[in-house]
Amino acid sequence: MNLKPFQYALVLAQAGSFSKAAEELGISQPSLSQYIKKAEQQAGTALFDRTNGNVRPTDAGLVYLETGRKALALAHEMEIRFSDIAAGKSGSVIMGTTPFRSAGIMPAVTRRFRETYPGICVVVKEHNNSDLLEAAEKGEFDLCLTLLPEDGKPFVCRPVAQEELVLAVPTSFPALPAEPVRGRKYSAVDARRIDGQPFVMVSEAQVMQRALNRLCQACGLTLTKSAVVNSLEAQISMVRAGLGMALVPTGIERFCSDREVVFYSLRQPLPRRKVVVLWRKDRPLSRVVQHLADVMQSVCR
Repeated sequence: MNLKPFQYALVLAQAGSFSKAAEELGISQPSLSQYIKKAEQQAGTALFDRTNGNVRPTDAGLVYLETGRKALALAHEMEIRFSDIAAGKSGSVIMGTTPFRSAGIMPAVTRRFRETYPGICVVVKEHNNSDLLEAAEKGEFDLCLTLLPEDGKPFVCRPVAQEELVLAVPTSFPALPAEPVRGRKYSAVDARRIDGQPFVMVSEAQVMQRALNRLCQACGLTLTKSAVVNSLEAQISMVRAGLGMALVPTGIERFCSDREVVFYSLRQPLPRRKVVVLWRKDRPLSRVVQHLADVMQSVCR
């Protein structure tokens, strides 16, 4: 964007002569004359009246000068904003994650992040896990908080947490016999104790349901399907309503109280869900985005 003609015209209008304006601008008088002549050719009319050796703006010139002042002011504002973005004083970071982690993790992450970068807006875009990876591969996010993908080739993946799969039981159900087990978050119950119980399930395509199916197959369990939902949030709401038990990841506790749901670990070993923050390999992180990734790892640890 060449704003020199506006700058030169403003100085010329103030100086009142080509010689004084050229001297103030530090250029030759012929060069200044060429700039003004070219501006007049583009405008299709004279911008300055040169009668009797005095130079003053024409009516068209006054419009040109007013436009020039606005253009130069906007250009200056743009430079300041670019400088602020480069210094991490303003701008935004786009974060992709699931609704479950958005509600459970992102408030603490955003609060900690903004202690260092109060001028940066954290934009959280929510999708389910499969759609997250597709959107991340298209470059829709700066960072993505999700489960470790089976094929992580397009991404840099940084581990941030492991989610234990636990049993959520309505408090209206009879208490299950359980005892502490090393390495488990809650007192552990034998999976065979839940045989025949009503369960709130998710769709067969989801990781949680596949884990439950494997547990049933390994322990010879037959469960009663009381409801099928599409999200963890809906699943835990069904449990809170007393409709059945559910196999859920740790972290879901944020969506209920101990008056509504009691949690148990399982004695049977279950795979832990590996949670990562990831980004495309071909998109190096800025200092601001790198800091957000660091904060996420610290908060989730």
